Amino acid sequence: MARKTRENIKQKILDTAETLFAQQGFDATGIDQIAKTAGITKSLIYYYFKSKDEILNSLFNDFIKNTLEFKNRVIDAWMTAPSASVDKIIREHSLPFMMAHKNVIKIAFAESLKEVAEIPHLNIFKYFDQNFSASYAIAQKIGFESERNQRQLLSSFFLFFAPLFSFVIFSDEWCDYYNIDLQTASNLFADSVGKLYSSLVREEIRNVNLDEMLRNGKKHKH
Repeated sequence: MARKTRENIKQKILDTAETLFAQQGFDATGIDQIAKTAGITKSLIYYYFKSKDEILNSLFNDFIKNTLEFKNRVIDAWMTAPSASVDKIIREHSLPFMMAHKNVIKIAFAESLKEVAEIPHLNIFKYFDQNFSASYAIAQKIGFESERNQRQLLSSFFLFFAPLFSFVIFSDEWCDYYNIDLQTASNLFADSVGKLYSSLVREEIRNVNLDEMLRNGKKHKH
C-alpha cells in the first residue's frame, strides 16, 4: 500500500471518528460505526489503531501539535505588529483557529465532565495546562517575566480559556436562538473578552520593556 494511500486512509479514520465523537459522544460511538461511516472495513481501522482510545489520543495529540504551531504564528504576528489589540488577535487568530478545531474542543470538554477518578484522555484541563506551559515558556524566551502561580492559572482558565471554549462550542446554537450572524457575534465576543483580558494583564504589561521583548522575540524566531 502506497504511503500516500495509507496516510489518506488514516486521516479518513481520524476525520470520521472526530465527527462522530463530537456528534454523539466518545462512549456512544463504536468502531463498527466509524468503519461503516468511513466506508472501510473494521479490520482496516485496527491496522492503523489498536483501539478507539488510541484514535482519540491521536486526535488530541494532533490538536496539541497544531496549537503549539499556532501559538508560534501568533507570536510572530504580534512581533510584526506589537500594537495590535487583544480583541484583534482573538478575532483574527484565536477564534478562527479554535473554530476550525471545534469538534476536538467539544470532545475534550465532554471528556472533562466524566465522573471518573482518572480520565485517560487529554481532557480540557490537561490541554489548558500544556497550552499554558507552552505560552509561559515562549513568554520567558521573549523577555516577558511573570510568576506562574495558582491565581494566574485560575484567572487564565476561567476568565479567558473557558469563555473562549464556550463560545466555540455554543456559538452556532447561540446565533440560531438569538437570530444573529456568526461574524457579528464573533466580533462582539472578541471585543468583550479582549477588554477583560487586557485588564487582567495590564499591570504586568506596564512592567514590560517592549523594545527588549521585540529584540528577544526576533532572536527566538531565529
